[in-house]
Amino acid sequence: MINIVEMILMGVVATLFMDLAAILLSKVKIIHPPVGSEIVGRWALYSLRGKLIHKDIRNTPALNNEKAAAFVSHYLIGIILAGIYLLLELKVATISRLPWMSLIFGIATVLLPWLWLYPSIGLGFLASKAPTRKPYIVTSLVNHTNFGLGLLIWIVVFRRLLA
Repeated sequence: MINIVEMILMGVVATLFMDLAAILLSKVKIIHPPVGSEIVGRWALYSLRGKLIHKDIRNTPALNNEKAAAFVSHYLIGIILAGIYLLLELKVATISRLPWMSLIFGIATVLLPWLWLYPSIGLGFLASKAPTRKPYIVTSLVNHTNFGLGLLIWIVVFRRLLA
């Protein structure tokens, strides 16, 4: 059985690490924040209303509390992904023996924006409809690698503190 407290804490730590790294890396111009929080919040709020696909979400009417919805959905997704990782740890012995597998898992989660978020907000698969694809591809890859590093930090540092 998955430890729900660990799932929540691990997801929050990994997502927070990803966010802090993104702030730092965007300040030094290594990555670019191509999808703003208001867009992610709009996407989340419209998804709850049943509208899952947008031709161009920037032309979709704004809703109240988009930034708050972005924050909540972003961290909920991180918590859910941490839960999936913990489930994999329980089911696949190799994953539980090799903490660095969390980094591989984090990198694999880049498929979510590339194949789900970007198409649903009107950017196409792998941001194929964006004026310049590279910032979307690179930024999401770097961010999700940092999510994996956040999972690894949880496993190596914080899990031992709670044990």
